[in-house]
Amino acid sequence: MPKMSEEKKKTWIAITGSIASGKSSVMKYLKEKGYHVVDCDAINFDLQRKKAAGYQKIVDAFGTDILDMDQNLDRKKLAHIIFSDASAKKTLEEIMHPLIFKELEKIRENSDEDVYVEVPLLFELGWENAFDESWLIVSPSSQLMERCVQFRNMNQKEVESRLASQMDVEEKKKRADVIINNTATLFDLYQQIDALLARRKS
Repeated sequence: MPKMSEEKKKTWIAITGSIASGKSSVMKYLKEKGYHVVDCDAINFDLQRKKAAGYQKIVDAFGTDILDMDQNLDRKKLAHIIFSDASAKKTLEEIMHPLIFKELEKIRENSDEDVYVEVPLLFELGWENAFDESWLIVSPSSQLMERCVQFRNMNQKEVESRLASQMDVEEKKKRADVIINNTATLFDLYQQIDALLARRKS
């Protein structure tokens, strides 16, 4: 299990949850309130840009067929490959996860304020001990399915495949420091976040 540098200046909080659980809504709210937020998916995206640290490693592993006409990674094609082939998914993770963690360490070392980091696969990666606190956002599987179909244009099979590739939510609950229930309205979700922020300031 990786560990962050000991040269931390403020609290490092991981925010995680299944697909469509509400992570982005929480991160957006924190950002609007002026907190420092970091998105691991955004880091992953940047690392896969042409000439970035992950780009050539991915091309070497998967071949030039995953490139588009402009020699950029065809992310839809890559996603199709990794979600239909467990060994391909493992290969990509072995390439990207160390690179992402390295970027997180850089951010932490240079931060003088609390940082909230969206880490979708926090527990699957075993990264929870690298953070001071973990917040898990949960919703019933029926709600996750509905949100994915309605807002992400995914079909039921795609959603089931994504959920099946992640750790069972009950196991995540055992590992999380804080559980946030996103089963009602955004207002209700934000009230829970406000309560957590107030607790941290007290």
